Amino acid sequence: MHIGIIGAGLSGLSAALHLIGAGHEVTVIERSRGVGGRAGTVRIGGHLVDPGASVLTMPGLVFDALAAGGLGRGDAEDELDLLPVTPAYAGRFPALDGRPPSVLHVPDELDEPEHMAWQQGMFDAAYQRFIGGDAAWASYANPRDLAALGRLVRLGALRSMQHQVDRRVDDPRARRMLTFQALYAGIAPSAARAVYAVISHMDVGLGVWYPRAGMGWVASVMARQVQRAGGRVLLDHEVIGLDGRRGRVTGLRARTSARVHQLPFDGVIITADAPVTDRLIAPLGGRAPRRVRLSPSAVVAHLDVDPDLQDHWPTQAHHTLDFGAAWEQTFAEITATRGRGTLMSDPSFLITRPSITTGEPGPVSVLAPCPNLESAPLDWDALGADYVRELLRTLEARGYRGILDAEVLHVDTPADWARQGMSAGTPFAAAHTLRQTGPLRRPQRVPGIANAVLAGSMTHPGVGVPPALISGRLAAEALSSS
Repeated sequence: MHIGIIGAGLSGLSAALHLIGAGHEVTVIERSRGVGGRAGTVRIGGHLVDPGASVLTMPGLVFDALAAGGLGRGDAEDELDLLPVTPAYAGRFPALDGRPPSVLHVPDELDEPEHMAWQQGMFDAAYQRFIGGDAAWASYANPRDLAALGRLVRLGALRSMQHQVDRRVDDPRARRMLTFQALYAGIAPSAARAVYAVISHMDVGLGVWYPRAGMGWVASVMARQVQRAGGRVLLDHEVIGLDGRRGRVTGLRARTSARVHQLPFDGVIITADAPVTDRLIAPLGGRAPRRVRLSPSAVVAHLDVDPDLQDHWPTQAHHTLDFGAAWEQTFAEITATRGRGTLMSDPSFLITRPSITTGEPGPVSVLAPCPNLESAPLDWDALGADYVRELLRTLEARGYRGILDAEVLHVDTPADWARQGMSAGTPFAAAHTLRQTGPLRRPQRVPGIANAVLAGSMTHPGVGVPPALISGRLAAEALSSS
């Protein structure tokens, strides 16, 4: 079969490599001028900037995809040039529970063996079928799935993430470092199910890496291998419609600056976010799911900061989580329902400095979580610059000397994410509520279209680099069996 893949992010490229490994012909169609999507790298003002994903966890998933496309492990390691990120994170805390302000490095200074053993057990129980596998709600009659589900329930997977951490961990700093990943799931730790401890295990338990040339280099290596294996990657091609009949896709139309191209296919994999996907499948009878609850969004500012001043910052880590005191209140503010969200009153930040890992000067990125456009329909085009200025003023006061006077290279707000086709201006897609978790998430198969399959953050298994790579493989397997 000749399969068309819409989107050259990690999920689309993973799907392409696994399809090639199964003997199929593939063409990847990407509207941008480069590959990577939310895990890409762009050059701004002479600097390499990662607008989205900033580290790589579970790199074995990349090696598996490249191997399916014909690139062996040794050669893949040489091309990717991955560097270990140590520590994985530095947490910087205000005075908490009578403790003075402090910094905690993880996993190096995380002395919580009981919790770490439980967290690994949760990962081991969940991964094979419910994250890395194609378990679906209808398959729970399968004895193997029921046994795995029973093990998860016995481990407390359906209790709250916060509850499971609090019962084993006394240090309030460690509690935050083991639950902040709930932000990726789109809900507060007290509301997130404990099964999402698997995200913390990926970060803290399995290690973190960074490609020397930036996160987008992973996608570049994958795209190059697609082409070396005989596939095509078409950049600057915007898909404007699907062609088909009798509930099947027969091809698609893609627009370039010169003309509209008609491309015939035996099936398609769609990795675009929901607004674009729903627009494409509707004319062929593809059905969108019920209304979904969306994750919070973020404002991300990329800065050129004097390296000498950075040497005097409170932490020297690739990733620093600089926490405000009002942790629970912050989640309440940014995850509120439609029209009730507000900006953080006591902000917490993710500060990313790849130069710490690469040893070469580079930009600093500051991520500030915020409500999505449904939660808080703010005019970000009007307030974005002032809000970034206020965030930098807060960080300067917290000891990040020179950050207020840094050159702002680029800013992304919810308005920018929305213009890129992301639901309600959030790059984190649907929240991982209980009703939107694992097999209850939007299905990969498109109801009403037999040979169209979804991949990416909107579908199983969810948001993040490892889930994107997994979803690509699962999409390739689903289409191969259709």
